Amino acid sequence: MNTYYIPKYRASAPDAGPTEYQISLKATGRAANGELLTVKNVKVNIDLAALKGKARVAWENTGYHCKRSGSLMTCALGDIQQGALFTPFRLLPEPGAALGPAGDMNITVTSTNAPTVRHTTHVVMGAPVLTARQSKPLTEVQPGSELRVTPAFGNKGDTAIDDSFLVLLTAEEATLRTQYSNCRYDKAVAPTKALCELPGPLPAGAAVETDGPLTAVVDKTAMYGKVHYTVLRAHDPLNNTLLPASSPHGTGGPLGVRPVDGSGDDFTPSAYWKAEMAGSTLDFSTNQINDLQAVGFTIKGKIGQVVDTQVPYPRNFKGGMIRVKLPAGVSVVPNKEGDHPSEDFYCGAPQGNGLVGCYGILDRNTYLRARIDKRVPGAQGSVSADSDPAIDPNQENNTAPVKVEYVG
Repeated sequence: MNTYYIPKYRASAPDAGPTEYQISLKATGRAANGELLTVKNVKVNIDLAALKGKARVAWENTGYHCKRSGSLMTCALGDIQQGALFTPFRLLPEPGAALGPAGDMNITVTSTNAPTVRHTTHVVMGAPVLTARQSKPLTEVQPGSELRVTPAFGNKGDTAIDDSFLVLLTAEEATLRTQYSNCRYDKAVAPTKALCELPGPLPAGAAVETDGPLTAVVDKTAMYGKVHYTVLRAHDPLNNTLLPASSPHGTGGPLGVRPVDGSGDDFTPSAYWKAEMAGSTLDFSTNQINDLQAVGFTIKGKIGQVVDTQVPYPRNFKGGMIRVKLPAGVSVVPNKEGDHPSEDFYCGAPQGNGLVGCYGILDRNTYLRARIDKRVPGAQGSVSADSDPAIDPNQENNTAPVKVEYVG
């Protein structure tokens, strides 16, 4: 971390400590033959002098050979190849420590065959508590329609955040509009992830929301989906949230923030990373939740081979009978009792005209055992299931293709 917040000591919660302090090491060197190089005799030295009188070490990670002598902690990692991620210690605040900057923790990483690495973490006594405004689920959403999400976040801690913020937005069963110039998107067309940098600071007790919505377009086939956002301090982003610098920016003007009242119960912190991040999810269901949609599949194998192929359950399937019309050149192989595990279902005997009945329930798998008798170019069957037209007027997607892929 670049800034490490240590919450103020509270007698009512003497075991409450700061967010876990992690050190992530990555080794990127390769030998001439392309193999990863081993970094030998790696040691991580952490100067804890800034913590004296302010926080104490309550736990040392002996699994990573971390030992403390006075104000210096050394973790002897030995040889590493790709890297390491570990927590060297756990801290607890001392009673009476004054709020404000406490000094620096200086970290030095040495080895016998790689350059020395140095990093400085600024220690602050007191901590922000990031919150995010929670959203209520939406129902009966029209596929293809727009959802407008306005991220809102606050600080219910005792310490201000002085730097800017990152808002990470992800969409499932929807795509994002590329709206704002200070947002980067994972794709130029139909992105599902956006990372926006917004201005700070955020004093203790303050809250803001974006001065414009982030828009998601619901997929045409969506039944259920979500739009989730996470707010993080820009000074200390989590590595897995970042988008490459080359990611495309939005085409409109910049997204800003405006003050709001964040004192209500709808502004809540995360369960653990309270000083680092908070998040909110907008869950939605569409008016297609009763639309049964068959899922096609492919029978793959050699000529003459008997193969087992899982029959995928239709979307929004409640259980029941699925009908498979076999492609030309493929025949069903009936199963004898005991031929397959009891927790699985297999399609039954032929019903004539190449049809096979396959029973399915949601907590088990259903398989089709079939023989690929001969090659028939362009052969295609179908898989279908029934639904009540009164609540599922779109009956066309109750059927999907079954194909054959010949191996060898």
